[in-house]
Parts: sequence; structure tokens; C-alpha cells
Amino acid sequence: MQTEAMKNKIKEKIVLDKTNQNIIAALNAKIEKLETELSEIKNIEKQHAYMNGLMHKEIDKYKQEIFTLKKENSIFKENLQAELLRKSK
Repeated sequence: MQTEAMKNKIKEKIVLDKTNQNIIAALNAKIEKLETELSEIKNIEKQHAYMNGLMHKEIDKYKQEIFTLKKENSIFKENLQAELLRKSK
């Protein structure tokens, strides 16, 4: 009787071990998938940071260009006003 109970316990333990192994294997697969996704997301994040840096450089270039154009426009307006004043005299 005792050996029969031990046999049943061993069988139950084997079933539990197999179940646990399946669960562990599934979890390991999920972890690998998540690690791959995380790696891909980090790469995308790096690309976005790089593109963002390029965009800011471009924006700064255009801001400088706008500043220069405003300055030139102001000088042009002053010259035009001076010219108009000379013509009106």
C-alpha cells in the first residue's frame, strides 16, 4: 500500500514537473520575445533622437536665415525711405 502511494506521488510529481517545464519554456519564449521588442524599440528611439537632432539643426539654420532676411529687409526699407525722402525734396 505504501509503495502504491509512493508510486502515485512520484507520478504526480513527474506530471507537475512536466507542467512546470512547459510553463517555464513558455515564459522563456515570452521573455525572449519581449527582449527582442525592447531592443527594437531602443533602436527606434535612437533613430528618433538622431532625427530630432537633425531637425533642430535645420530649425536653427532657418532661424538664422530668417534673422538675416529680417535684417536685410530692415536695411532695404531704410534705404527705400531715404530714397523716397530725397526724391520728394
